[in-house]
Amino acid sequence: MAVRIVSTVVTAASNYDLTTLANIKDDLAIPSTDTSSDATLTRFITEQSALVAQYCNRVFPIEGVQDVFFLERDPYPYQVTGMLSELQLSRFPIVSVASVTDTASAGVTNTLTEDVDFIVDATDGWLTKIDPNTGSPTGWSLNQYTVRYEAGCFAAGDSPPADLEMAVLRLVTARFKARGRDPFLRSQGEPGVGQEQYWIGALPGQTGPFPPDIAAVLEKYRVPLAV
Repeated sequence: MAVRIVSTVVTAASNYDLTTLANIKDDLAIPSTDTSSDATLTRFITEQSALVAQYCNRVFPIEGVQDVFFLERDPYPYQVTGMLSELQLSRFPIVSVASVTDTASAGVTNTLTEDVDFIVDATDGWLTKIDPNTGSPTGWSLNQYTVRYEAGCFAAGDSPPADLEMAVLRLVTARFKARGRDPFLRSQGEPGVGQEQYWIGALPGQTGPFPPDIAAVLEKYRVPLAV
C-alpha cells in the first residue's frame, strides 16, 4: 500500500553540532586559554557534523515535527479495502507524542489517545493501532493521519551518544591536522633527516566518504533511503 508523508519541522533545534569546541580542544591537547584556532575548529565541527548527518540520512538533535500521512486508495468504483500495519514516523527515536488525529473525510476529525487508541515504539518510530474492543493490535484504516511529536537522539545542551561524538571528534582532528598540507603529497624526504608519506584517496576497504572504522560506528545510525 502506497503511503505519502508530508513532514514539517514545528520546532527546530538551536544547534546541529555533534561535539563541542571544548572537547575537540581537549582531544588536540590545545589549552583552553589558547583561542587562536577556535574559529577554524568551530567551522570544522559544523562541517563534519553536517557530513555525518547527511551520511546517516537523519537529524540527531531533538526537534518538534509534524507528519501527515496520506494512505492512497484506488479510485471508485474499484476501490480495494485494506489497512496499514504501522505508521512509520519520519523521525526517531521518539521522545514524546503530542497528538494524533484521524481525518476520515473533510471536516470529520477524531483525536486519538496514546495507550488507548495506539501504542508507541519509541526506538523505531512506530505507531501501532489498538482495537478498542479487544485491546489487540489492528491496522490503520485508509484515512489521513496527522502526528505531532518530538524526536531525536539528544536535547540542546546535552551530549550526543558517545560513539557518535567520538566519530565526529576523530573526523575533526584529522581535518585539523591536515590543514595547510598538500593533499596530493605522496612522499617527502631528506637524506639522514627523515621522510613523510601521506595516503592519497580512499583507505583500503573504504567505499564511502569515511574510513572503514568510522563508517562502522555510524552504520547503526543510518536510515535507509526510500526508493
